[in-house]
Amino acid sequence: MEQEGHLPKLRGLLGSPSGDDTATRPEEWRLQRVQAFAALDGARLLAAYRLATLILRDPHEGEDAAQEAISRAWASWGSLRDLDRFDAWFDRILVNVCRNRLRHKRTLHVVALDDALELPAADHHGATVARLALAPAFDKLSPDQRIIVVLRYWRDLSIEQIAERLAIPAGTAKSRLHYALQSLRKAIESSEEADR
Repeated sequence: MEQEGHLPKLRGLLGSPSGDDTATRPEEWRLQRVQAFAALDGARLLAAYRLATLILRDPHEGEDAAQEAISRAWASWGSLRDLDRFDAWFDRILVNVCRNRLRHKRTLHVVALDDALELPAADHHGATVARLALAPAFDKLSPDQRIIVVLRYWRDLSIEQIAERLAIPAGTAKSRLHYALQSLRKAIESSEEADR
């Protein structure tokens, strides 16, 4: 079995952040990276998978996106400046992977979400009606609008947390959320009028 010392310097597998060996000893840096990724336990991985699945609306695409995000995060470890911000940093990578997949995908498939992803409702009939009304409207959102709605209402993140994960100003995040909700409302109203 090869040891890490024999791995190529390709994709951040060996070396130190930003190629600066004076900032920290390479052994410490590699140990920090291994410890941070070891903290990606089952619950965190499941949350990443669910987030990707909600954004992409496909469980297979969500799984692929989560795996790609882990790979990209490992390779770009040097861009993480504060270990305490690992979750926000990783979420940003995952959201960017999902955004890229949405932009390069020609058609979006509607998939039924499992019970763990359903919105709580007073009755099952109400939840079904809500899902039937939201699914087509949600499909009409742009990738950026879809991402911000999922982060706000599924991940329950504040505007500031969303802005950090998307690397945008808080005002931009608030504006995008406003326009996304406005688009959802219009799509739902137009589908209700069409049903009459």
